[in-house]
Amino acid sequence: MHGAQRDAARYIDAAAAAAERHQALVITIEFTRQDYRSSEDYTLGIITRGPANGAAAREGRLRPPQAQLYYEVERLFAAIRKELGGAQPGYYLFGHSAGAQFTHRLLTFVPCARVLGAVAANAGWYTLPMAEGAFAMPYTLRGSGQEEADMRPLLAACLTLLLGTRDTAGPAADRQLRGTAGAMAQGPHRLARGMHYFDTGRDLAARLVAPFRWRLMLAPGAGHDVRQVMPFVGQLLFMPEERLCVADADGTATPGRALAYIETALDAPSGEMG
Repeated sequence: MHGAQRDAARYIDAAAAAAERHQALVITIEFTRQDYRSSEDYTLGIITRGPANGAAAREGRLRPPQAQLYYEVERLFAAIRKELGGAQPGYYLFGHSAGAQFTHRLLTFVPCARVLGAVAANAGWYTLPMAEGAFAMPYTLRGSGQEEADMRPLLAACLTLLLGTRDTAGPAADRQLRGTAGAMAQGPHRLARGMHYFDTGRDLAARLVAPFRWRLMLAPGAGHDVRQVMPFVGQLLFMPEERLCVADADGTATPGRALAYIETALDAPSGEMG
C-alpha cells in the first residue's frame, strides 16, 4: 500500500529485491488522486461524503461494510487468484506512511480479511481500537459504527509495526504530519505514535484477556522513507519466526541486532504524507 504521493511504481521498485528473494508476487494498487482526492479519501474509506468524523454515523454518512474501500483489496485478491488458477488461502499486506494507515484500518474494519501477515511502517497517526476517551472518529472508533465491535480479531492479527528511529520530526518541522489535537494526543511524531498504538492494543488485549499477536520492530537509523524499511519487510512477513541479525566486522552473526543495517540505506526524503 503506497503513501499519500500515490507512487505505486516506486513501491514496486522498492519491493523488487525482497519479492525475488522470497519468491513473492507483488501487487500494488494505485488509488489515484483523480478518484481519491484527499489523503482521507484513500486512508479512511468508510464514509460516503464529508469528513470522517464522529458525526458520520448519526448523519448517515457511513458506507455499508462491503462498500468500504478496504474491501477492494479482498476483491482484488479473489480476482487475481482466479486469474492465476491459484489456491492461496490469503495474502500478505505491507503499507508505509499513508499506506500503513490503510493497512491497520483494513485489519480494524474488515475482521474477516484474508490477511496472513501485515506490516504497517511509519504511519502518521492511527485509529485506536477503542470507543472511549476524549476523541471520536477518526482517532478512535467512537462514531464509526464499530463502537460495539469485537476487537479480538484485530488484536490476534499477525501485525508488525515497523518504526524508524529517526522518524521523529513533529508537525512544525514536517508539514505533511498531522498536528491536530487528536493526532498529537498519540505522540509528537510518527515513532511515538506507533509506540502508543502498540501499547494501546497490548493494554486492550490484557483487559479483554485476549490473544495479542502484534509485534513492535524498530529500525535504527531509518527515517520516513520506504526504501529504508523495505529490506526487512520480506523477512518480517514470510519468515516471522526467524531472529533478525546482522554480521559483525569479523563476519559472525549476532542475533537480536534487529534492522541495524538499515542505516546504510538511501537517505533521500520521500515526501510522503502520513
